[in-house]
Amino acid sequence: MACGSSVVDAHPGPLNQQAVADRLGLTKGTVSRQIDAAVAAGLRTVRTAPHNRRENVIGLTPAGTGLVRRGDAAFEREKSETLPALAPDDLAAAIRVLAAMNGALEPEA
Repeated sequence: MACGSSVVDAHPGPLNQQAVADRLGLTKGTVSRQIDAAVAAGLRTVRTAPHNRRENVIGLTPAGTGLVRRGDAAFEREKSETLPALAPDDLAAAIRVLAAMNGALEPEA
């Protein structure tokens, strides 16, 4: 599925293209191409933002939402079958370590 669909599905309000790109760590151009493909496939909507006619707000169609939810369910099934069950404290520690490593590896802005 086009990049960012889970990001759009998980976000409670409208998102613009730049917000999706920022959340995914991708360029706005990359996200734009993916959005165009998803719109053509009937999975996304793009409409003019009410507060700024130069900005587009991205959403999911019912078909897009269904695809994201099926993908999320498949991911959860695979994750539960593949990864060991971790205690909540261990999982939180792993997330902290991975976030710190990711931050250290990112180029300076």
